[in-house]
Amino acid sequence: MKKNLSETLELQLVVSDTNLPILIENMCSEWGGVPYPQLSVLLVHLRFLAMIHQTHHWIVKGDPFYSDHLLFQRLYDGVASEIDDIAEKVVGLGMTTNVDLTMQCAQVYKLVQGYGMSSTIPQQNELARRSLLAEMNFIATLNILVEMLRETSTMTYGLDNVLSGIADKHEENFYLLKQRVSHN
Repeated sequence: MKKNLSETLELQLVVSDTNLPILIENMCSEWGGVPYPQLSVLLVHLRFLAMIHQTHHWIVKGDPFYSDHLLFQRLYDGVASEIDDIAEKVVGLGMTTNVDLTMQCAQVYKLVQGYGMSSTIPQQNELARRSLLAEMNFIATLNILVEMLRETSTMTYGLDNVLSGIADKHEENFYLLKQRVSHN
């Protein structure tokens, strides 16, 4: 039996303190009658994750500046590719309203508020911790959305393949950030 990273004790402790399933359900319902609202919500979460990593790439300083600068660049570059893959998949399976910019921006704003992002620049070592937490929440979100797609019998073989590849990449991101945070 396959085990999702979100089923590990470490990730359960972080996610259990949130209302993530309720948040995701509400976000899906906000998409109204579009087909594949789960993919629209996934797209929103990917865009939010890319913004976090890219912002950390821009503001990193101090020791180890260069390695952190490259780590955050690697993370957001990878997410940018996934954004395009999911956007094209959701338009192909659904419709162009699945990528409505106004709705995406509104939901990204909710995520910013929900993650407790402040306007203050975090301390050096806090950047990796914030990126790690964001990756952990993303993995949990992805698993919830995949389960929703399976429950509604809307999962295709191609979509399952794309989502499995995304899950694999974010498990790698989780590992890299976990290693970085453990060196503080």
